[in-house]
Amino acid sequence: MKEVGRQKLVDKTIKPLEVGALQTVGPFTVTEALRQRLGVYLLGGYKGQTVFVDLDKLVNEPLVKAELEHILGILDGREEDYDLQTIIPAVGDPIGTAYAQTLTVPSGQVWYINAVRTILNTTGAAQGLVGNWRCSLWPDRSATPNEAGQSFHPAAGLVQAPGGTTTWLDEFGPIATVWEITNKVPLLRLPAGTVITFTVVTTTAIVDLAVANTLQLYGFMGKKLAA
Repeated sequence: MKEVGRQKLVDKTIKPLEVGALQTVGPFTVTEALRQRLGVYLLGGYKGQTVFVDLDKLVNEPLVKAELEHILGILDGREEDYDLQTIIPAVGDPIGTAYAQTLTVPSGQVWYINAVRTILNTTGAAQGLVGNWRCSLWPDRSATPNEAGQSFHPAAGLVQAPGGTTTWLDEFGPIATVWEITNKVPLLRLPAGTVITFTVVTTTAIVDLAVANTLQLYGFMGKKLAA
């Protein structure tokens, strides 16, 4: 039976689009797009010259500030292979044995780090250790560049003598709990795919005791708005 006088309701609510990286439309250069009259281009003055407005600087880059307003997850070194990495030297390994383990920011996420905590432990062990960590965002400019990126600490690294435990805090952000010359004012932004590599090297003796050494990331997961 046909119903008379009834109309199908249409949802006309205005909803914001999911904001992501700016997308391009076809393989066009600005010159080609202008020639084909595709779209409207915004011009501006810069140092006495007329230039095209850069949408990356105008729209995309400022979104990084907005990412900080959304805490979508906590990072505090509680989950192995996510924000916590552990290295345990194997008993019998010789002096100079190097170990490396990585943490990778998952796809679709952006992390803001306020501290990287490294704990080197040789309690009851004869092997001394040197530790460090690297970030894949930072190009390594040494004579033999490391693919894992530049290390946060110099080549000498974090030294732990036999028979003890030491904790280091590398801090980022306007307020640091410990003032160190190596601390940085901005939070460390890690986009998806960024790799943090934790490294440990034995230095004084053959490994005689398997003891855990850890690297923990502290901060939060932001709302990814920029590439």
